[in-house]
Amino acid sequence: MASQLSSINLISDRYASALYELAIEANKVDATINDLKLVQKIIGGNKDLKLLIKSPLISSQDKLKVFMKIFSNQGINDLTDNFLKVIANNKRFAYLSLIISQFMKINSAKRGDVTAEITSADELTEEQKNEIVNKLKVKLGDKLSLNYKIDNSIIGGLIVKVGSKMIDSSLVSKINKLKIAMRGT
Repeated sequence: MASQLSSINLISDRYASALYELAIEANKVDATINDLKLVQKIIGGNKDLKLLIKSPLISSQDKLKVFMKIFSNQGINDLTDNFLKVIANNKRFAYLSLIISQFMKINSAKRGDVTAEITSADELTEEQKNEIVNKLKVKLGDKLSLNYKIDNSIIGGLIVKVGSKMIDSSLVSKINKLKIAMRGT
């Protein structure tokens, strides 16, 4: 299972990297981003389209025909159009959402953007959010975007995730550490 997951990540990374490099060469990074956001939005909002993409019973060429019909009047650029054709020819439509996500991650990394996920037990006030933003900007720089989540199971405190790093100052984490420490004595 782990090797299958790494294989999927490798595939999505290769396609996303290739598309990003082509977008840079063609000076169409922003246009490609807009196109890919549109593709994600349309896929995300259409259950039937999601099923079509994942279906092994429908050929990649038929999937491409559906996509071309949907996007023909949307004004997508030729690079995105060719990308969808390559995905179809290589039978990689099932990876489309992962490839798009990876493309966005590559773009954020190249631009120096940092995304942090803040999880709290309750809704944070604007004052608390501003304090978090200011402290994180000191550590991470100005190109920072924050995603806030509420998870009642952490009881209190915060969990901050930036990339593969995590700062867990949640109350549930502290309780669990205390339980472990008490078992050891």
